Amino acid sequence: MSTLKADTIQSTGGGAATLTKQHAAKAWLKYDQATTTAIDVSFGVSGITDEGTGDATTAFTNSFSSADFAHSGFAKENGLINWKSCAAGNIRCVTITTSASNADYDEVAIILFGDLA
Repeated sequence: MSTLKADTIQSTGGGAATLTKQHAAKAWLKYDQATTTAIDVSFGVSGITDEGTGDATTAFTNSFSSADFAHSGFAKENGLINWKSCAAGNIRCVTITTSASNADYDEVAIILFGDLA
């Protein structure tokens, strides 16, 4: 049996290797809506747009192959996430309270799985 050892794997262009048909998360982020809609940490995300109270659109660095990708998330303090719309290049989510009112939370996290374009 052979053993492959490496410290860094790069694409042929010298950048990070792109996952395409893997079952790893392709994008994720944690952001704050409470004061300004700002990303705290992320991977595979190019930006976020505040669409109103509890409503934000997240754009991806690399588009998915279609709008049929898996997504999950949470909002702090029993907040719920509704998926308003999905496209290959972005997802729009609304965070709501348990009484179904839109609300801004200081911790919202989303994770996305699927095939990249």
